[in-house]
Amino acid sequence: MHKHKDGRQVTVSTKITINAPRELVFEYLTNLKYYYLWNPQIQRISSKERLRLGSTFETESLVMGTKIKATNVVTGFVLPKAFGLENSLGVVAYQAKFRLNQRAHSTEVKLTTKLSTDSKVFVFTLPIMKKLALRELRTDLQALKIAVEDRLE
Repeated sequence: MHKHKDGRQVTVSTKITINAPRELVFEYLTNLKYYYLWNPQIQRISSKERLRLGSTFETESLVMGTKIKATNVVTGFVLPKAFGLENSLGVVAYQAKFRLNQRAHSTEVKLTTKLSTDSKVFVFTLPIMKKLALRELRTDLQALKIAVEDRLE
């Protein structure tokens, strides 16, 4: 993903604490068979395998009533500390970086996402996109927390 010098990029960050070991949280983030559990908007994934650096997979999601197809590429993979991916949703490019920090009896997950566009039309919508993206990230991380912690019960 390239940087846009004229304000066509937004960055959103959020974090959550999950009461589980970092290795288990990383497994849920990087094994596609678990993606449906923490990405409620995903309707189809082209694979169910474990991801690694350079892995590519396709998704079909329903976001705000709109069906979106994307090709995703794993751009960062440091077991069990960090995971990153990029995709392009037509005129909007998306980059997500997960950082996992082990605490005494839990894992802090920080998710930073960058959205960017080359379209001048979307410049005016970036503040709205930022709020919507933050809402989606928080929903995804909350679903991840529920899925991982439920497995431990």
